Amino acid sequence: MNFPVIKGASYSMVHAPELTMHYGTTPATERRAKPGSDFLRSLPSHLRPFPDAVAYPPNQVYIGNASPDDLLAMPRPWYEAAAAEGDRNGGRDGKYGLILAEDEFLAALKIADSFDLVRLDSRFVESVVSRVEPLGIFSADEIARLTPAETSEIESLLAGAGAVPLHFDGRVVGCVRRAHSEDPTLDAHVMLENLASKASGLIVMKTLFRKTGVRPEAIDYILETSEEACGDMNQRGGGSFAKATGEAAGCLNATGADVRSFCAAPVHALVIAASLVQSGVFRNVVVM
Repeated sequence: MNFPVIKGASYSMVHAPELTMHYGTTPATERRAKPGSDFLRSLPSHLRPFPDAVAYPPNQVYIGNASPDDLLAMPRPWYEAAAAEGDRNGGRDGKYGLILAEDEFLAALKIADSFDLVRLDSRFVESVVSRVEPLGIFSADEIARLTPAETSEIESLLAGAGAVPLHFDGRVVGCVRRAHSEDPTLDAHVMLENLASKASGLIVMKTLFRKTGVRPEAIDYILETSEEACGDMNQRGGGSFAKATGEAAGCLNATGADVRSFCAAPVHALVIAASLVQSGVFRNVVVM
């Protein structure tokens, strides 16, 4: 009988303050209800810059550059300890994964985009290519997908075609367009949510393969456990992040399914994965 074991694990984090500010549930709701509120005016001053997010001790623990026990020796609040000691643990690339900056994540959105929904302007693309290449998770062919769009096209999509803007460093650097003109489940905001799920899943899967040496072709089944859903008005939530992300990550021999149970979904997926392995149905299962 096969006995299930965990062969490897990987974690990745994305520091995305401007996505948070423009599309996070609380700011977006506040902007609709109280567009000039004190909360919205004060929000930018409470967002941490990328170096602070990298240096934050719990984040260093998360990616494997420090032990949880190290936190016990640090005075609280930990963000003050990070400011005092600096980035003492070796940066954003750890034993288990990476911390990505927002511009790198916007590039990942474009790389993960199979339907040409993401547009990025030439100035942004020119600056981000040199930052994405050293990450070591995307191939040259994948980075070649970072083709720039004309500024006039982005402006036109934002002005009258239902697209939503992408921001970086205080300016609009691109947009995500809607996938259908009449289906509200395929509007631009939903597409941005879906692409964010796919892109972050792609990052962590490719990081897993880089950190563990497991070949994508060896994966038989993928269980995806985010809190998003993809589909259209005829099958809301009927799509599959597992299969879409697995295809993008090079898992050519895998199929898969999405498991939804809010933040408990990974626990259910681990039970399912262990059952599939022990029963002999599949040998290598990724829980994403």
